[in-house]
Amino acid sequence: MILYVNGDSHSCGHDAGGIDFSYGKHLANSLDATLVCAARSGCSNARIIRTTNEYLLNTTPDFIIIGWSTWEREEWLYKDKYYNVNSAGSDILPESLVQQYKTWVIEEAPKYVEHDINSHQRIWEFHLSLNEQKIPHLFFNCYTHFAHTPKKLNWNNNYIEPYSKEFTYYHWLESQGFKPSNPEYYHYGADAHKAWAAFLLPHLTNTLKESTLTK
Repeated sequence: MILYVNGDSHSCGHDAGGIDFSYGKHLANSLDATLVCAARSGCSNARIIRTTNEYLLNTTPDFIIIGWSTWEREEWLYKDKYYNVNSAGSDILPESLVQQYKTWVIEEAPKYVEHDINSHQRIWEFHLSLNEQKIPHLFFNCYTHFAHTPKKLNWNNNYIEPYSKEFTYYHWLESQGFKPSNPEYYHYGADAHKAWAAFLLPHLTNTLKESTLTK
């Protein structure tokens, strides 16, 4: 069984000890599955969707889990190389992109409502694509929830409370009494990853059962 995980620093297990201590690894151990983790710190949701689709060109995993990043993040393609940018920083950019990034931080990153609505639509389309491919999947939000979408959509059991702040990775763990191991980046330690995996496991197994019944 292949468990494919994608996301940002939270899904990497950043400041928890790495992927071997991440929620994905705990889930893979519970399912006796092989973990494939394509997450990258500081990445955008555009990068998550792109790299997942690239992976699916050659491999069909048994299950996909994605922890979505904040809505403002982007990736820029420049001379055949992708660069991740966000309001807190970026990859090391070529000199020709530095001023563009500074302008983006001031003018584009703060457009929270627009980013929220656009991300909602892109993720919905990606969800439909996975459904068409009959790939079981489970989404959750790492820190930001959908607060400005004009219409709440029916994700069935494929997205954990997308319109609720309380069920984002960060805020759920906060409500359980966990403290960030790195408050600057809102990262949690290994104990929190283990608790989040335990929270995700019944959602994952229910989705697997449902996908088996519909095949």
